Amino acid sequence: MERFEDVTLSRRGLLGLAAATAAGAALVACDSGTKTTTSGATTVPVAGLANGRTATVKTCVYAKNHASSALYWQQFAPQGVTVEVAPVTSTAEILGALEGGSLDFGLMSPYVPMLTQSKGGVTCRTVGMVARQGLGIIGKVGEVTKVEDLRGKKIAIPPPGSPVLIIKDVLARAGLTLGTDVEGVPLGYAEHLTALTRGDVQAFIGSEPPCTQAVVDGVGVRLPGIYDTPLGDLNTALWASKAMLEDEELCRAAVKMQKAAAEYLTPNGVNDKAVWRNLLVDQFGFQENVYAAVLENVGAEWEFDQTRQDEYVGVGKALVASGDLPAEPDYEGLYARQYWTV
Repeated sequence: MERFEDVTLSRRGLLGLAAATAAGAALVACDSGTKTTTSGATTVPVAGLANGRTATVKTCVYAKNHASSALYWQQFAPQGVTVEVAPVTSTAEILGALEGGSLDFGLMSPYVPMLTQSKGGVTCRTVGMVARQGLGIIGKVGEVTKVEDLRGKKIAIPPPGSPVLIIKDVLARAGLTLGTDVEGVPLGYAEHLTALTRGDVQAFIGSEPPCTQAVVDGVGVRLPGIYDTPLGDLNTALWASKAMLEDEELCRAAVKMQKAAAEYLTPNGVNDKAVWRNLLVDQFGFQENVYAAVLENVGAEWEFDQTRQDEYVGVGKALVASGDLPAEPDYEGLYARQYWTV
């Protein structure tokens, strides 16, 4: 198992990220023939695009992940618009696909785009939100019950993204340093629960529903502080490619699809139990007790409001404090405000 002392991106790491984004673009392009299953819910008639135009919109989701509102886009798509949903595994892959043209929309936290912006810029922009919460710091039962117990232990950390900043902040408040007091092990989200169960790591910072699965299975216990950093409960925002930003009609249609899907899953900010059960139990195959418990730590969103802007600033300031950026990002250069109101 690969070991690394610090999962923030060094100059060498940024070169690796550039290669990863290029590979991501190729991967999603090659995978365009294998798409994830959409929700299967009843389609709601929506007026078509101007002049009977037809179009295909390509977006993505992580496998069996809470941030899966894109699976419902087709249900709310304008007549003549087809939604293709590709499986992805990392922010670097998504960013590369957005920049390379094999994805039109993607879900990302701002961590990797901010780092990439400083090294030559990104052309995709934030057009809305996708998900809140959905993260957890899980310790192994009997070994790690509080953050301080992580000293001398191994913690699985997903590919570069906001969880890196979160865990560093949480550890610092407990007097610990990642790479010195705690060993970080790079593992994809889908590998966390298996690694914890097997004993390869004694904790992980990961995504839902595996976080809740670990607790329900009696393998893990939640550690505090996940949402007590400047990043708040920001999970993933909706990003549009340069081509989509220039296609106002189609970009606005996609934002409306995300709005409708988010309001279907989480109307007025409250999760619809029946809809989430369909997603987590019927489609993803999670147990009933996992589904019931996970609803407290997930939520679909679409609106990118002032709170979310403040959380982007939180990410930027954290990247400066960690030495990964010499100065705060150009926040406006990451936004497409014209699509925030639909």
